[in-house]
Amino acid sequence: MRLALLGCIGLMTATTALAQQLPGQASQAQHGPQMAANGVVPAAAAPVATGNPLDIRSLRDLATACSMRNDNPYYVAATSLCAGYEAAVLDFHLLDTLGPRHNKRKVCLPNPAPSRRQTTAGLVSWVQSNPQYLDEPAASGVLRYFINNYPCNRKTFQWSPPGPMQ
Repeated sequence: MRLALLGCIGLMTATTALAQQLPGQASQAQHGPQMAANGVVPAAAAPVATGNPLDIRSLRDLATACSMRNDNPYYVAATSLCAGYEAAVLDFHLLDTLGPRHNKRKVCLPNPAPSRRQTTAGLVSWVQSNPQYLDEPAASGVLRYFINNYPCNRKTFQWSPPGPMQ
């Protein structure tokens, strides 16, 4: 299940990066037939190093996307990506701790739950206060934020990301 979620997040990140164009770039729809005629076939899900601000690899990358100004051409995509990323990490944790594993749950949201904007603003603020986590994987940092801000027993957890997945 963890691999499926991480694969989904990776695919979402890769396809988002491919779908976004830097200003002034021509679309694949404009040059696709010409590229195919020349024997050049782009890989659909391969991440492309374009300097795209929506290429999320670390907590630093996610915080940059989540704090993007509304006058940036990537603002709408960044806001959506950020909210989706936060929701995916939280949903995975909640699903991973269903049933007999409920006592392993480390995140318990209040009722009513915070809005997406509140969650994003909280994450950005938390990242600014905890720069030691900037280079860890984005999903680990988001889960760390949720655990520290919405712990089930209202104590601060000492959490470390899991080891390599098998």
